[in-house]
Amino acid sequence: MLAISTAELTTIRAEAEAAALDKSCVINRNVRTPEPQGGGTLVPTDIETVMAGMAQPTAGQLQNFDYLVGDKAAWQVKFSLTTTVLEQDILTIEGQNLRVVKLLSPRSIPILLTVLAVEVV
Repeated sequence: MLAISTAELTTIRAEAEAAALDKSCVINRNVRTPEPQGGGTLVPTDIETVMAGMAQPTAGQLQNFDYLVGDKAAWQVKFSLTTTVLEQDILTIEGQNLRVVKLLSPRSIPILLTVLAVEVV
């Protein structure tokens, strides 16, 4: 059972979104389109435009996900919990393209959806 009410949690989430999500973000995903011969082709498609926030990842995240980040610049990108974002999606934020490499799960009640993304070069 939650230590806070659903109404309080909704208020906390709304306040966190208002404070943290300050940038427009286009989520782009490769979508399979069917072909007459069967099979399909992957076509880059804009899924939705949402508000997002960006922050530097923690040292622990960089260490834990070094195999995904490598030598690329990495960002924590935060979204509303209602946003549908998947690993390998391309995020365009202020002209910068980022690839989602990991969906991060909190150890407590989720307030915002957070992903780890790297620059697309």
